[in-house]
Amino acid sequence: MPKTLKIDITDKVIGKFKDGHIELYSSKYLIGKFFFRDMEHSFQLAEGYVEEDGRFYLLVNLQHEQSNVR
Repeated sequence: MPKTLKIDITDKVIGKFKDGHIELYSSKYLIGKFFFRDMEHSFQLAEGYVEEDGRFYLLVNLQHEQSNVR
């Protein structure tokens, strides 16, 4: 089973308002969008990023592939 490291990047995420949503950036890279309508909200995050309990995480796959190099 692949091992995954979950790194908290919440303090490094910034948001920029754009056309009725907020674009989320980490290290100048767009990692997702935050949509809000009335009392409802939702996140659309790039692969490898998750939001849990108001925190943002980068998921890093720790599985190494074996090579046949001798």
